[in-house]
Amino acid sequence: MQKYQHYVFAMLLACAAAGTGAQEATPSVEVQGVKNPDMRSYRAVVAGLEAFEKHRALAPAVPELRFRLAPRSSASVEQDAANAAAEEPLYLRIVGNGDPIPVPIAADGTFSVPRVQSAIDDDADLILNRKKGVLKGRPEVRTPGLPDNVRRLGDLRLECQVMVAIAKKEVGLMLTLFVNTVAMTSNWCDISVDKKKINFTFASLRMIDGAEMVDGERRKTLETGDFGFQVPLGEVEWSDNARIELRYAPELTADEKANPWLQALFVSGSINERDQRSLLRKLEDGIYVAELELEKGTHSLKAGTRGLHAINLGTANEGEKRQLAQDVAAPLVQRGKSLKLKVEHAGRYAVTLDARDKQAPTLRVARLP
Repeated sequence: MQKYQHYVFAMLLACAAAGTGAQEATPSVEVQGVKNPDMRSYRAVVAGLEAFEKHRALAPAVPELRFRLAPRSSASVEQDAANAAAEEPLYLRIVGNGDPIPVPIAADGTFSVPRVQSAIDDDADLILNRKKGVLKGRPEVRTPGLPDNVRRLGDLRLECQVMVAIAKKEVGLMLTLFVNTVAMTSNWCDISVDKKKINFTFASLRMIDGAEMVDGERRKTLETGDFGFQVPLGEVEWSDNARIELRYAPELTADEKANPWLQALFVSGSINERDQRSLLRKLEDGIYVAELELEKGTHSLKAGTRGLHAINLGTANEGEKRQLAQDVAAPLVQRGKSLKLKVEHAGRYAVTLDARDKQAPTLRVARLP
């Protein structure tokens, strides 16, 4: 039941973040030479504006709701930025039966959406002059004056309320009622599974090494990915003024860009039913080790640099041959598939990457005593 609930919540919130749902049935159109431009229901966005006003006590210092456009794939941030520089400027419009209403986009990719009754009556669309799937838009609530690497918990709680309102509008009443039934609440930002509040993932514009939530004297380490961090929005013991402090990954040096093996290396994948990443410590030249606490079950593993951008090591095998036998060195190839590790006995395991031969690296997993 727990996996099923998590799947349903992730699917519905993805509708809000990615703009799927109702507009998947939108017929093909062309905008300024762009076939199938990115479109979103204006009424759904207005539902987000209304949620912002309803719950703005969560972030009283925020003057207005803004949205941010960002590359859809974090794995291609640099390439997307380079491509964007070569394209025409971003142009966003509200398109209904009357004249299109331009929505200015700031240099940092943020914008606010006006509430126009005639556009609501027309069931207008919000249309971007980019192909569908290139960029994603998400609400962004930021209390003024905070450092770039600090997010306020109340701001994130309000972002969630906006995202959920958009999702509910896009998926429709029947699916909304279904999720309410599964979640046993209509407040999707305050969901419990097995009496434990679930975490919500928020995006970071920069790659991060870690995150910590601070509220007075209390501190809590948060789970992170390369460009995201997980926050327990529903845990009421953390006040709206709690701060999430992000620790950004260091910028790569010229030498690290030229030789990716000089960069930090990680073992990453679906570990203990969560996306995780652990640093591979360098023991000697070409030998790297990480210790993982593994639960009983099947885990998927790859090795490489942050985000698997420069080095992305997996197996060349298919199907059952992707299975990684314990204490056996498995050959790795660049851009290979994830290795599957079946753990019968929960415990602590050592993952060793042997890259003394950069053309023929191997990965070995062994249970520690």
